[in-house]
Amino acid sequence: MKQNRWIFSIAVLLFFSLPFTAYGEENSDATSGPGVERWKQDEVGWWMPQPNGGYAQNEWKQVEGEWYHFDDRGYMQTGWINDNGARYYLNESGAMVKNTSLTIEGRDYQFSDDGQCLTEVQVFDLPEGVKQPNNIIPEEEKSDIHRQVDAIADDILSRITNAAMSERQKAEAIYAWVRGNFRYAGHSASRDWPSEAYRSLRSHHGDCFSFYSAANALLSRAGIPSIEVIRSTDADHYWNLVRVDGNWYHFDTTPRSVGGYYCLWTDAQMNAFSNRHKGCFHFDASLYPRTP
Repeated sequence: MKQNRWIFSIAVLLFFSLPFTAYGEENSDATSGPGVERWKQDEVGWWMPQPNGGYAQNEWKQVEGEWYHFDDRGYMQTGWINDNGARYYLNESGAMVKNTSLTIEGRDYQFSDDGQCLTEVQVFDLPEGVKQPNNIIPEEEKSDIHRQVDAIADDILSRITNAAMSERQKAEAIYAWVRGNFRYAGHSASRDWPSEAYRSLRSHHGDCFSFYSAANALLSRAGIPSIEVIRSTDADHYWNLVRVDGNWYHFDTTPRSVGGYYCLWTDAQMNAFSNRHKGCFHFDASLYPRTP
């Protein structure tokens, strides 16, 4: 009997000396966000392995009351996302913003209890690091000069566009009007595009920034987003990059001595022309969305 007790004691000691992981630790979710429990990180970002051996992918996951979204590669997302027609904002830790108001890039947004953005959002889905359109501005944020520019632009558009025209046709009409009614003379008085648009739409002359600003105002009132493009070699030439029918195109209304009609050109067209004419359209492609 004593021998049996001795054998049992040895077995118990060996059992508790073995490596042991609590079930709760192995199968628990994170307590607050990336960096704890089952969250993993590599050179791309944060991801979450699942008990079945896979990982969270293209789905929402709730962790200790916070919602996180993972992309199609399985990485946690941040910033704006679109899901089933609704817009959500994920903060720097990846947690979904909900039941609050938040200022993002200078604009106030309201979010519901389930995280949906209740404020109208202009969606462009541009890659991180590229420039954003600068001509789609909420009415409450416009200056008095900007509102006067809108009135001038609306009057011009009423004469050169109509509701039956496609987005491309409207863009082409705006290009033709600026080219046909402006002359390259003098200098722009400001680098604030609404102020320069106000001056140039009344005087009908100016430099490349004047042409760019006038086009920006007309494009804005036609509902066509536009991004400011600046020549990278000397920062001394400006033109528009416009989104038409879901794609981005170059839109330079400024005339050149060698001629040319640079309306809705692709990156390839701009680069080919630039290479033949001393880099006149050289731009940093990493700053702008790609064209077709």
